[in-house]
Amino acid sequence: MAPQAFSFTRARAPGCALGRRRAVSVHAVLSPLPASETRSTVDRLKKLRLITAVKTPYLANGKFDLPAYDALVSRQIEQGVEGLIVGGTTGEGHLMSWDEHIMLIAHTMNAFGNKIAVIGNTGSNSTREALHATEQGFAVGMHASLQINPYYGKTSKAGLINHLQAVLNEGPAIIYNVPGRTAQDIPDDVVLELNQHSNFLGMKECTGNARIKSYTGRGVNCWWVAQHA
Repeated sequence: MAPQAFSFTRARAPGCALGRRRAVSVHAVLSPLPASETRSTVDRLKKLRLITAVKTPYLANGKFDLPAYDALVSRQIEQGVEGLIVGGTTGEGHLMSWDEHIMLIAHTMNAFGNKIAVIGNTGSNSTREALHATEQGFAVGMHASLQINPYYGKTSKAGLINHLQAVLNEGPAIIYNVPGRTAQDIPDDVVLELNQHSNFLGMKECTGNARIKSYTGRGVNCWWVAQHA
């Protein structure tokens, strides 16, 4: 069976007509803006529509197969993908050391950072680890991070807010809500509070279309998950 691929498509606000996709230059999204324009990096990243969670090919000795990885990324770019999740679960991130995570983010930035938005999966159930990995990810140039809520331990609402606000303080981030894996849902009121943070890009939301529609109707940027065989 062919491996599955996952893509994340930005949800449209309620009432928007579905039309043909208009080609958008990723260079225009990532390149510096003229001083006369005030649009922030966060605003530009929020406009990304199609983001994929790229797989991480391995060699028989357990090391990354970087030529195969580069071929995968190049194909994503050729097909119009605008952003890339590096080291996500689809990319075996849960099996990587943090050194491997950061190396792969750095490699992706060095090879493709001027062609596609690089979003490093640097989240953790440990706030200290998430902060350290996210700081390193931004140090090697990633455009944004993907952050998970603390899994397994089921922290309090206050702990959840403190954790996510702490990582948002490091730079632009997409917050990932997948309660089927974390055993804890991120409540609506927490998301609405996070939406006030200047580095909050939006939600990678896996609980269904009704919630996504509710969020977009209240000004929360969302990406929904599409699975392809």
